[in-house]
Amino acid sequence: MNDKLKKTETRKVIEDKKSLTVELKLSKKLEQHLAYLEAVSKRPKSFIVKEALIQYLEDAEDISKVEEWVEKKGEKYYTSEEVKAFLERKNLKEISV
Repeated sequence: MNDKLKKTETRKVIEDKKSLTVELKLSKKLEQHLAYLEAVSKRPKSFIVKEALIQYLEDAEDISKVEEWVEKKGEKYYTSEEVKAFLERKNLKEISV
């Protein structure tokens, strides 16, 4: 088989692949937490990690959309730390939400 044909076949295999395999190094504490969730949920670790990643990506997308919206509106928004500092300067007690 010539090199050009090998490259074409390899590219086709990569393009046809429907999933991505990811390898992670976890701290002992995180590994234990994952093992606990696996035991109580009776779901494999791969399922738990995949669901967590999906949730993280959805949250990140939501945050990005809100930030874009705020930027378009041209309005100022404040972090919780900024609000807390403002309340402390005004000698107001922190409001729990």
